[in-house]
Amino acid sequence: MSQNLLHPEVLMAIVVACLITFFVTQWGMKRKKHATIVEKIEPVKTPVRTTDALTVFEQSLVILQSYKHNLNQYGYPYFKETTPFVLQQLQAEADSLVTEQARENQKAQNLLLDNITQLHRFMEQEVTDSKKLELEVSNHVNKTIITWRKLIKEFSNQ
Repeated sequence: MSQNLLHPEVLMAIVVACLITFFVTQWGMKRKKHATIVEKIEPVKTPVRTTDALTVFEQSLVILQSYKHNLNQYGYPYFKETTPFVLQQLQAEADSLVTEQARENQKAQNLLLDNITQLHRFMEQEVTDSKKLELEVSNHVNKTIITWRKLIKEFSNQ
C-alpha cells in the first residue's frame, strides 16, 4: 500500500489538495477579518456644545487613537470603509466647540478643522499604492496625536 502512495500522480494530487486547502483557508480568514471591520463602525455621537477646548481635544484625541489603532490592525480596508464616519465624528466634536467665548477656542477649532481637511484629502486622493497611503495617513494621525497631546498639556496648565 505504501508503494501506491509514492507514485508521482498520487503525490501530486496530495500536494494540490494541500494547496487548495491552504488557499481556501486564507480566503476565509480574510473574509472574516473584513467582516469584523464593518462591525466596528459606530454611529456618529452628537457631543454637547461646550466652551471647554480641553474637553473637545480630549474627545477628539480618543477618536484619533482608536482610529490609529484600528488602521494599524486592519490596514487599507479599514481606512476606506470607516474614514467617512471618523470624519463625521471629528466634525461633530469641532462643531460642539463654542468659539465666540475665547480666542483659544478659535485656535483649537482651526486645528481640529485642519486635521479633518487633511484626512478628507487622503480619502479623496487617487490610490495607486494602498500601503503607501495607509502609511501617510498613519503618519499624519501620529503627528496630530502628538500635537494634540502637547496642546492638552498647555490647556491643562493654564
